[in-house]
Amino acid sequence: MPPVDPPVEKPTSTDTVPTQGPAQAQTKPPLKERLKVLMTEYGFLAVLVYLSTSVVSITVFTVLIQTADLKALGDRFGVQLEGTSGLLGTLGAAWVLTKLIQVPRIFATLALTPLIGRIPFVARQLKRLE
Repeated sequence: MPPVDPPVEKPTSTDTVPTQGPAQAQTKPPLKERLKVLMTEYGFLAVLVYLSTSVVSITVFTVLIQTADLKALGDRFGVQLEGTSGLLGTLGAAWVLTKLIQVPRIFATLALTPLIGRIPFVARQLKRLE
């Protein structure tokens, strides 16, 4: 039997072929520039997506803190997690945790906003706002 050549991989749409030499390969613009472009293109929708990620993360963290047995952890940090002041302590802890994941939320906003902007209903509303 003759030896079989390994299959040749076909390029996909995600493959990038540099049009210039490797020294002149294109790099992504900095985060600040990408945010400017996002705000220019989507404006209100980008702000809405960012605020929605904030509300969702505060809600998730609040539920997790309330359902988990974190009394010992609250005692360790001097935060009361029961009663009215406990709810405020829980919301405060959820806010701090949300601030800790702010950078991933910004990247999520960069990724989600164009996707949400392509939804036909949203796209029509964006055109109407222009």
